[in-house]
Amino acid sequence: MEKKDFEEVIQKFDTPCYVFDLDSLEKRVRLISDMLGEDITTCYAMKANPFLIRPMNEYIDRFEVCSPGEYEICMRQGIQPEKIVVSGVNKTACSMDRIIELSKGKGIFTIESFRHYDILSKCTREYGFLLNVYLRLSSSNQFGMDKGTLEEVLKHAQTDPYINVIGIHYYSGTQKKLKKVERELEELSEYGAYLKETYRLERLELEYGPGLSVAYFDTDKVDAAEVQLAGLREILKNTDVFSHISIEMGRFIASECGYYITKVVDVKTTENVNYCIVDGGIHQINYYGQLMGMKKPQITYLPQRTENTGKWTMCGSLCTINDVIVRDLEIGKPEIDDCMVFHTCGAYSVTEGMALFLSRELPQIIFYSVNKGFWCVRKPMGTDIINSETSSRFA
Repeated sequence: MEKKDFEEVIQKFDTPCYVFDLDSLEKRVRLISDMLGEDITTCYAMKANPFLIRPMNEYIDRFEVCSPGEYEICMRQGIQPEKIVVSGVNKTACSMDRIIELSKGKGIFTIESFRHYDILSKCTREYGFLLNVYLRLSSSNQFGMDKGTLEEVLKHAQTDPYINVIGIHYYSGTQKKLKKVERELEELSEYGAYLKETYRLERLELEYGPGLSVAYFDTDKVDAAEVQLAGLREILKNTDVFSHISIEMGRFIASECGYYITKVVDVKTTENVNYCIVDGGIHQINYYGQLMGMKKPQITYLPQRTENTGKWTMCGSLCTINDVIVRDLEIGKPEIDDCMVFHTCGAYSVTEGMALFLSRELPQIIFYSVNKGFWCVRKPMGTDIINSETSSRFA
């Protein structure tokens, strides 16, 4: 998007708001698919931004959901159950019963503990469906199982007529270098070969999150997407032990399609520090690695001014000293109703910020494409009802 596009959205819609460029999103997903090849499945981790799943549905292979709420969103947005990987550390009998009923057993379910196996086996037994499952291997954190537990679950599943183990799932974090990806895939290939031989598995899939890097700040040194994808493709050529590989991405897919726009509402100088207060804040904008405004993301300031009036600290609307968005901005002298456009906000900002703090409104969500222009898909939404009693014996 260009400066004129930002000016148009500011004229048509109020701030703060998120803008998601659907053309940019499609271009990104197709780049990933083309560079990795037709033999690799692309999976979108919808926790990065659930608003993007319906537009993405026609050109992505799978969606990973990690909660009952995310699954319900998929159902409302017309996502086919067979395209969904049901993940997450907190699987309950109630939530899995609901999802298995809705899905008719279609899709893939992850198992992250022996309790997960027990829940899924009992739930699907009641419906008579055969569930395809991935066993999640831990990367030394709360997610997944260690090798000993994973193999115990595998032994039980091999005699279970309702559970079909088709692969393993592995994810170890985000913003990784290709060297780490290469080491992980070497280890996973060795373990995959061991599992196939030891447990006589004819086929074994891999769902893998490479956690490729996104450049958020002006000091970030990140290879271009094409370079990272080309490197990943070369590494994947050495993983022929797996019958199929699915690459799971969230941040790498969604980040660059999103913008966050906030407006200046006050300007002041306190003890020789220049402040501009905006109608957004840290509850709505979130960058991985952001530290009290010390790092500078890419920002377009509207209108652009050239005069030097010193450095400015941008703060949001929250009553906390932590609400510092960016320090040492050189933007001329800001005036009320000027706007800041933050780039690379397509992943996590819309869902990961502390949105309920101070009962501020949730920003509106704007979609954009060249063919359709701008349109609102969620109007500003109050949170005061969420932060107060909804039922009371005193009512």
